[in-house]
Amino acid sequence: MGRDRRRVAIVGFGPRGLAALEALVRRASGAGAALAVDVFEPSSWPASGPSFSPGESESCLLNLPVRSIDLPPPPFAREGEGSFADWMGLTGGDGEAYLPRARLGAYLNARFETLLAQLPSHITVTRRAVRVTEARRGGEGWHLYAQGVAHGPFGHVLLSLGQPETASDDQLCRWQDHADRHSLPLRPAYPGKGLIDAAEDWAGRVVGIRGMALSALDVVRMLTLGLGGRFAGSSYIASGREPARIVPFSLDGHAPAPKPLNAKLDARFDPSQEESAAFEEALRAGLSEQPGSGLELVRGVLESAALRVIRAGGGAIQPDEVREWLELESERPGSQEQRGTLDALCAGISQAEGREPPAIGYTIGQLWRKWQPLLRRVFDSASVSAATAQEFVSFDDGLKRYSYGAPVETARQLRMLIETGLVDPRAADDPDITLTPQGWKLHSGGHTVTASVMIDAVLPQPALAPVTEPLVAGLRQGLALKPLGDGLGARCAPDAALIAADGVRVAGLALVGRLANGSAIATDSIHDCFGSIPDRWAQSVLSALPDQGASPS
Repeated sequence: MGRDRRRVAIVGFGPRGLAALEALVRRASGAGAALAVDVFEPSSWPASGPSFSPGESESCLLNLPVRSIDLPPPPFAREGEGSFADWMGLTGGDGEAYLPRARLGAYLNARFETLLAQLPSHITVTRRAVRVTEARRGGEGWHLYAQGVAHGPFGHVLLSLGQPETASDDQLCRWQDHADRHSLPLRPAYPGKGLIDAAEDWAGRVVGIRGMALSALDVVRMLTLGLGGRFAGSSYIASGREPARIVPFSLDGHAPAPKPLNAKLDARFDPSQEESAAFEEALRAGLSEQPGSGLELVRGVLESAALRVIRAGGGAIQPDEVREWLELESERPGSQEQRGTLDALCAGISQAEGREPPAIGYTIGQLWRKWQPLLRRVFDSASVSAATAQEFVSFDDGLKRYSYGAPVETARQLRMLIETGLVDPRAADDPDITLTPQGWKLHSGGHTVTASVMIDAVLPQPALAPVTEPLVAGLRQGLALKPLGDGLGARCAPDAALIAADGVRVAGLALVGRLANGSAIATDSIHDCFGSIPDRWAQSVLSALPDQGASPS
């Protein structure tokens, strides 16, 4: 039994799986603990995950400049070595670059290969390029099943699944039936290379994009730059292979606001030490308050900090204006932007470039971005009620249009494409959609357009209920996976251990990432992958190990 408990499995091995393995190796090396770790990942690029796959289109950019990608150093790295910028050979002004996501994926894959080459003899890591479809608990631990083969038993299993298979929503199901019936292209945004290959046949057609968040911006770039177009100064030089028009739309018709142009402009939104201390105090108190009152404490700190930043930037603002904005944002996220798509985009660019004072929403979004590491550290280490978790998660999701913003250059390019007519946002705001044999007829604001191709750029919500992945569905049926609340992910302890329907920890089974949404917060970030939860999980694994007198077999 002791020997089996020293066997550990990580199921799903993207960036978060890598972070968990590194934390485990770091702690086991320091303790001299003997471990055998099996890593289950069917993709060709372990540690990168599909979002950062080195094989993905270079049109898909990171939404962080190199200077902001501050991951903890890998195990065994010497001081000052091992960072992404160091690996890329970037220095100085290169820190402002927004690189293709594929480059970060290549770095993470290389980081994994380096780790394998540096492992001490008492730790083994075996990569298994198979997809686990079932997990069963037995007397000796967990058995994992992949392609009809059983692996295990494992004393500890970590599920790090990224975005698993999820049931399509009702609208998408109707659209898929319609597309099949009329032989119309309906494709997901990713993988990007597959989308670009398919788009070679769409020249002259109208292409709709469902969604206007970061994924939609990737799609626009793939349908322009990915098809051979290029930007030169204030002009777009078409290749002739592009669609006739690209028609994005969403529930509010707005693209994400761009991040500040450079480090100097970004520093305008830095909270003071006193403000950060007040934010942490309000957050800790708010997470233990009754639902409905906890977020109010945090909003008070945001209000005072936003007032300071806006006034320092030349804006004339009164406290009640910020207070009212925050109250409405909590009730109806995103409802306060009344400008059209292009006007709102231009205003965001001006604020990002420092050419006009930052608006309330823009300022609060940037402050929230700055405080997200602190938010994760406090929230993820607490046991939060479902109602309070939903309150904070909804607020965080609503502010993503600012806190997860795009590069200014991407926003400028989108503006240019709108001004030239290649991107048409006139039906972008929550259009009525009629299905016709010719495609999808969109009508909004007095404008009607029919798209004969549709791209789905709406990512599934990080909720447990709609997941159809066989491994997850089986564990949910067996009550090992229980949602924290409606629309949320699994109930997990701060060390990622799953909490079953009876409120008891599931022995030896843990989960990290999007499917723990609500037990954790702001999970859609590369920095969250390398946050505190993987380390707490590794600590719990090591603390549960028996006497390390013998090596695992």
